[in-house]
Amino acid sequence: MTMLLPPARRRRARPALIAGAALAAVAVLAAVLFYRPSSGQAPGLPPPRPTSKEGDRVPARTPGSPAARTVSTAGWFAVGLDGAVLPASRQAGPRQGPWPLAAGYADTPQGAVLAAVGIAVRTSGQLGPAIFAATISRQVTGPGATAMLAAARQDYAQASAQHPPALPGGPAGELSASPRAFRLVSFTADAATVDVVSAAGGQAAVIWLQVRWLGGDWRLLAPVSGNLADAAIRPASLAGFQALPGR
Repeated sequence: MTMLLPPARRRRARPALIAGAALAAVAVLAAVLFYRPSSGQAPGLPPPRPTSKEGDRVPARTPGSPAARTVSTAGWFAVGLDGAVLPASRQAGPRQGPWPLAAGYADTPQGAVLAAVGIAVRTSGQLGPAIFAATISRQVTGPGATAMLAAARQDYAQASAQHPPALPGGPAGELSASPRAFRLVSFTADAATVDVVSAAGGQAAVIWLQVRWLGGDWRLLAPVSGNLADAAIRPASLAGFQALPGR
C-alpha cells in the first residue's frame, strides 16, 4: 500500500514539545488512516469538540454525560474499496453503491454509523475524483465542505505524481488501512456523533465524526478546515468501542 504522508513543518526542538509529539503523530496517523494526505501542512492537535451547530465548538464530554450507545451489528458485512474494508448492511445501507457513490442509509443508529464511516473514507483524494468529488459534493455538508473538496483535488494530484493511476481519474495507489472499530456517542433522528478508531504501524487514532439527516439521507459534517484529521485524538482506552466487520 502507498500513502503520501503530510510533510511536517520544521521547528526547533523544545523539551516542552516532547510530550505533545505523540499526539501530533496521532494526527498525522489519522490523516493516513482516513486516506486524506494533508495539503502541505502538518496536522496539529485536535480542536475542541464541535456542537450540533455547524462550525460552533464546545468542550468534550464531561464526567456524568451520557455513555456511548451499544449498536446492533447483526447482519453487517465487509465491503472492499481500493484496499480498505468498509462496513455495510442490507437493512441499514448503503443501498446504493459501492461506486462511485455509497448512499441510501437508514435513519437509525446503525445507518448513522455506517454512513459516518463510509462517507469519511470516500472523501479521500487518493480514491480519485469519480469517488471523492461525488461524495463530497453530494454527501458532505457544513462550511468546510468547499475546503474539503479543494484539498481532495490537491491530494489527488500529489498522490498521482507518486502513484500514477492505471486509468485517468482512477485511484492513485492503494488505501493503507481500514477503520477498525466505532463508538456511537449520540443519536437522534436528525444528528449523530460517532468515534471511529483505526490502527496502522502499531499505533491507533480516533476520529470524531458528525452526521446530519438531510434530504432523506445522512450527510457527513465537514470540519471548518475541511480536514477530518484535525479531530484526531490518541485513544487512552478502547473500552466501549465495537469492532467493525472483519476485525
